[in-house]
Amino acid sequence: MDHKKCHQLIHFSSVIEATGEKHKQFAEQRETRDAEIFVIIPSLLILKSLEGDDKDICSFFNPDMFDKSTKQGQQLVDLKKLYEQGRIKMGSSFDYYNLIEKCLLDVALTEKEKKQEVEYSVQNSIIKDIKGLSMCLSRFKPADWNKFLDVVIK
Repeated sequence: MDHKKCHQLIHFSSVIEATGEKHKQFAEQRETRDAEIFVIIPSLLILKSLEGDDKDICSFFNPDMFDKSTKQGQQLVDLKKLYEQGRIKMGSSFDYYNLIEKCLLDVALTEKEKKQEVEYSVQNSIIKDIKGLSMCLSRFKPADWNKFLDVVIK
């Protein structure tokens, strides 16, 4: 395995571990290999990509997402704009990321977060678009994706 792929695996494995430490429900889903985990993990990777912190994993598994002339490329451009608008509107990149993460993981929200979820149309825009792209991510190179996922969730 080349150095870059090894670095990507280590990075995303640590993201998965940290997410499991923050959200016990996610850790349990990962341990039991709940079917939902196979939708959540690529969604987290798309979220990391929106933050510029996916170490080019998304571009490896689905280069079309980064080609603005493709449907998926345009979806990603639009999603990035929406994401940036939400971060600015909320006034805190950290809080916005955590809200999106909780919604992707289907973790119980506080009353304040429930209001923010509605105010920023999180479910109707960001979450829907992230999940749509995450399905494309896992389908572009399915054999490679399955190997990657197997290593990440172990």
